[in-house]
Amino acid sequence: MSRFLFFLLLLAVIALGVHLWLSAQAERPDFSLRERNRDEMRIAGVTPPEEAAKRAEQARRTVQSLSGAACVEFSGIAAADATRVHDAFAAFRLGDRLTERRVEEVSRYWVFVPATRDRRGAEAYVAQLRARGVADLAVRPDNSISLGIFSTEDGARRFLASVQAKGVADAEYGPFARDLRELVMLVREPDTELVARLAALQREFTGAQLHAVPCPTP
Repeated sequence: MSRFLFFLLLLAVIALGVHLWLSAQAERPDFSLRERNRDEMRIAGVTPPEEAAKRAEQARRTVQSLSGAACVEFSGIAAADATRVHDAFAAFRLGDRLTERRVEEVSRYWVFVPATRDRRGAEAYVAQLRARGVADLAVRPDNSISLGIFSTEDGARRFLASVQAKGVADAEYGPFARDLRELVMLVREPDTELVARLAALQREFTGAQLHAVPCPTP
């Protein structure tokens, strides 16, 4: 009888232990359920402490040098980063305190005859040019006449010389198309907090620079 009671007590203890363990598991939050794409997660990179300290010191010096500046220029923004920098500055909500300047470079040149008074006159002159051996002509919407488009200024000059040698004395050459090289953002009356945010933003754009500049006349 005593042996039977012993086994009953042992089973009760085991059952109580299992119950307590299951209760503890139920109360413990399963953080794995919150994970998304666990197998695709990668550590992008860890900044070494020395590099982090160097960047922090550079940012501190930048903020100190620009403190009190009437206008700050954020320059050196590559054309490929235009959309990204527009989004970043839009978050600052600067309104009319922000102005943008585009730095462009000529990508193509053309040789042309300046616009005539009407299209009929332009088409009549095209006939004269063809009679002189000038081909590949096109009348533009403004009634100017395109004689050729070139990727270099030297190519345009040489072609102009050949056209002038055929008696087209009024032909000229000049820029035909311009491409964006970089953007420059100018901020008026930035406070210390904004300068600090600009210094942090600068690190996200390779080649970007911050300068205190005189404010342009409105």
